[in-house]
Amino acid sequence: MEVLVKRASDLLGAHVGQSEQQIAAAFQEAQDKEQFLIFDEADSLLGDRRHAHQSWEVSQVNEMLTWMESHQLPFACTTNLMDRIDQASLRRFTFKVGFNHLTNAQICFACRYFFNIDAPASIKDLTNLTPGDFMVVQKKAKILRLLDRPKELIKMLEVECSVKENTSTPIGFLAA
Repeated sequence: MEVLVKRASDLLGAHVGQSEQQIAAAFQEAQDKEQFLIFDEADSLLGDRRHAHQSWEVSQVNEMLTWMESHQLPFACTTNLMDRIDQASLRRFTFKVGFNHLTNAQICFACRYFFNIDAPASIKDLTNLTPGDFMVVQKKAKILRLLDRPKELIKMLEVECSVKENTSTPIGFLAA
């Protein structure tokens, strides 16, 4: 199936009822085109209703839940904030998939893939690396013309790790 990606910013409207209409339209578009629908940053669309302050926050989640239940094609929702997702939405997902930080073997693979270098032993001390960290460092190193300087690449990865909260919350998504 072709993929149809909808970001929360594509769907959230400034006027009452607009978000609900755009959520419905996204599901309908995926249905009409027989596409695999992905909601990126779904925590903005499926926020826990127990913490809602406005009625539209509840109706927006209700709209998502209704469509999730009736949509006949596969779809997925991504989030890095699993703890903010409304609990009722979890029943609508056939699969709940989480991604942890990279293992040592995956870090070695990422060093080879992104930088074409062997991973130094010191990199194993970085316990919260993700593929996104490697992409950011690769982009930065390309701009700074440091792709051929392995020690600088590792230092940049260390900086990426140091600016993140050190939590055990996995990165990842939910899929149905």
